[in-house]
Amino acid sequence: MRVCWRRMLQVASPLLTKPFWFMTALAVLGLLLCVYREFAGLYSVTALNDGYSWGLFKNFNVTTLTALGSGGYAMALITYVFNRTRYHPLMRTALLTSILSYTVGMMALAVDIGRPWNLFFMADPWAWNPHSILWEVAFCMTAYVMIALDFENLAPLLERLEHDPFPALVRDVARYAKRFVKHAYPYGVALALALPTMHQSSLGSLMLLGARRVHPLWQTPLLPLLYVLMAFILGIAFVELVLMASCAVWRRPIDRFMLASLSNIVSWAALAWLAIRFADLVKRGQLDAVLRFDFYSFLFLAETLMIGVPALALRSKPLRHTPPKGFAMLGILTLGGMLYRYTPTTIAFRPGEGYHYFPSVAELLISIGFIALAMVGYLFTVKRFAILPATLDMAVLATNRSATKGQAA
Repeated sequence: MRVCWRRMLQVASPLLTKPFWFMTALAVLGLLLCVYREFAGLYSVTALNDGYSWGLFKNFNVTTLTALGSGGYAMALITYVFNRTRYHPLMRTALLTSILSYTVGMMALAVDIGRPWNLFFMADPWAWNPHSILWEVAFCMTAYVMIALDFENLAPLLERLEHDPFPALVRDVARYAKRFVKHAYPYGVALALALPTMHQSSLGSLMLLGARRVHPLWQTPLLPLLYVLMAFILGIAFVELVLMASCAVWRRPIDRFMLASLSNIVSWAALAWLAIRFADLVKRGQLDAVLRFDFYSFLFLAETLMIGVPALALRSKPLRHTPPKGFAMLGILTLGGMLYRYTPTTIAFRPGEGYHYFPSVAELLISIGFIALAMVGYLFTVKRFAILPATLDMAVLATNRSATKGQAA
């Protein structure tokens, strides 16, 4: 029997499990190191130097992980702009991954900034520098998190406040707020599409400023386009990975047809991305650099294979409809896309002789701590709110159980 996702339903599983406490411990350790960094300075916790002034916090937690968090952007584009409404049950999962990825990314950025209290100047229009790419990235990311994503993620919270045994005033306010969200949602979606397009492309524009310091295989005027397209690809792929992993862990039915349809989009988009990248190499006369078989050549080929091979494999319809195989291919493609987003900022960045960079232990722990914090947020949210997609019969069963508990009480 075919499984069809039609509704959203919270996970009926205990919250305080061993994985939850483990992730919480990692998050607490990372946050404690962040506090230490504020008092002791960046030098005490990072391996940054005059050649590499941007490290793991900016280049991985922001540039790379926010691409994984572009699921809300990518799914909104498919669902609302291209009117593929059958993907609507996946929107809450996509939006949750987005707000968690972006929030921990912004937190990592605040830790990395030498004077984090200067973030308050983002609220002062007279202190803005509209000619700065970095300002545009910071402004758009901040607005995306604090306005667009917060607004888009309101629905599950308002639903709970409206139906749970809260005071009548709270239920009434939630009901009116829900109506407002419903009417204002198109404007929120428009903002949520504009802001990521701007800052994801501008993250690529930042590396254009590196000029010859970025290896020619990655340095191209098309970096803004390639970055925003890769964010689209990674966003969808990551939502699929999260859904398949969640269904496997909590034994929820999986809609193979819907996920196979998304994998088809990921496959075509990844192949189109590769075609643009190789066309750019041919136009710039850098195709011979691919076959020099030096460090950068092997790195480029590794990226290409990790993106291209899964993209071609996902052209197979039987493979797309087999969740374990599809999960493996999407996982490899995601790693390849993350490597591409990270490489121009660090690995293929050449500041000059005598400079080397590898993250310190404290840097790694802080970065891992932020990732763990996002996972804690995910576990809490899906077990307290209706986020993950479910079948109609699951929703009816959950409603009946709730009614039975209410009568017993």
